[in-house]
Amino acid sequence: MLTSNDKLQLMKEYINYLVGYDDHSLEPHQMGVRATLVFFIALIYVRTGGIRMLGRQSAFDSLTALMLGAILGKAVISEDSFLGTLLAAFVIMILHRLMAWLTYKSSWAGSILKGRSILLFQNNSPVVENLSRVHITENDLRETVRKNLNLDDMDYVKEIYMDRSGELSVIKRNNPSDE
Repeated sequence: MLTSNDKLQLMKEYINYLVGYDDHSLEPHQMGVRATLVFFIALIYVRTGGIRMLGRQSAFDSLTALMLGAILGKAVISEDSFLGTLLAAFVIMILHRLMAWLTYKSSWAGSILKGRSILLFQNNSPVVENLSRVHITENDLRETVRKNLNLDDMDYVKEIYMDRSGELSVIKRNNPSDE
């Protein structure tokens, strides 16, 4: 008859066989099990990080998503510590959540961590120094106006900004003669 210690040891061995905690060479079935576990754990992590990671992303959100993908990919195929890798990904998600909270509470922190909107066009003319700083051309501005306003006339544009997400946004002038 098996003792509770024997049962516990057998369970540990079986889990190690499935996931490969202690193996120096992962088998295909272990990678498959790890991939399944990581998929569901990643769903939990993304929920922990907040839905904002999946929407329009700032550089801050993109960096977190990139790091999370790299770390969790490593959890599937690497012989490194499976639990350690999952813990590292969890720490990244908690840091993301903490930074999101901090940038919500402090506009100063938001401008440092996420950046600021940059004015690219105003008073019927491009802001050349800002265009140069962000490597945007006047043709890029015209393309943005065509896409956002369905117009090919800059006279209907009041202002164009590069938002913190890197997207260009256009503020329309109601009447081209308005100043």
